[in-house]
Amino acid sequence: MSAIAASQALDPAAQARAVNRLVMVFALGLGVLLSGYVINEPAPYELYMTGMIAIWALFGLRLSRTNAPLLMIFVLFNTGGMIAMTQMAVLGDAVLYIAVSLFLAFTAVFYAAVVERDKTLLPVIFNAYLIAALFTAILGIAGYFKLFPGATIFTLYDRARGGFQDPNVFGPFLMLPAAWLLFGALRGSIAMMPLRFLGLLIVSVGAFLSFSRAAWGMLVLVMMLVPFF
Repeated sequence: MSAIAASQALDPAAQARAVNRLVMVFALGLGVLLSGYVINEPAPYELYMTGMIAIWALFGLRLSRTNAPLLMIFVLFNTGGMIAMTQMAVLGDAVLYIAVSLFLAFTAVFYAAVVERDKTLLPVIFNAYLIAALFTAILGIAGYFKLFPGATIFTLYDRARGGFQDPNVFGPFLMLPAAWLLFGALRGSIAMMPLRFLGLLIVSVGAFLSFSRAAWGMLVLVMMLVPFF
C-alpha cells in the first residue's frame, strides 16, 4: 500500500489534478468572499465574477438540463423588467438595475452549475459566505457604534449597511448564514456550539442594526422554523 501511495504522490497527472483543485477552491472561495463588500459600482465582486464565469466556461463548465430552467426563469423575469422600462419617461438608474439583476442571475446559475458538477464545492461556498457575512456584519456594527474613525462609511441614515450600498440589502444578506449557524448550533457538535452562537449573535445584531423590516421578519422566521429541521 505504501508503494502505491508513493507512486500516486509522484504521479504528475495526480499532482496536476491536486493543483487544479486547489486553484479552483481558492478562486471560488475568493469570489464568494467578495460578495460581502459591494459599496461601489462596479464592485470588486462583479468584476471578479465576470472574469471567473468566462474562464470556467472556457474550461468546460456547461449548463445541464437541470440548470437550464433556472436560467430561463431569470431571463424571463429580466425581460419583463426591460419591457417595463419602455413605459418610463426617464430611465434614470433603471438600465443599471437591469444590468445588475442579469449579472446576479448569471452568477446564481453559475453557482448551481458548479455545485451540480462537483458537490464537494458546496462547503467551500457556504464557509466563504459565512466569513463574508461575519466580516460585513462586524463592519456594520462598528459603523453604527462609531468604533473607529471613518467607521460611519458603513452606515446610511444612521442604519448599519456594512459593506453594502443599502441597509435593506445588507440585512437580508445575513439571513442564510444566520439560519446555517443556528442549525449548526442545534444539530452540530457541542464543542462548536459556543462559536456558532457567537457567530449567530454577530449576524443577528448586524441585521437588527440595519433596521430593515424585511431582515427583521426573516430573522424571526429563521428563529422559529430552523429548530424544526
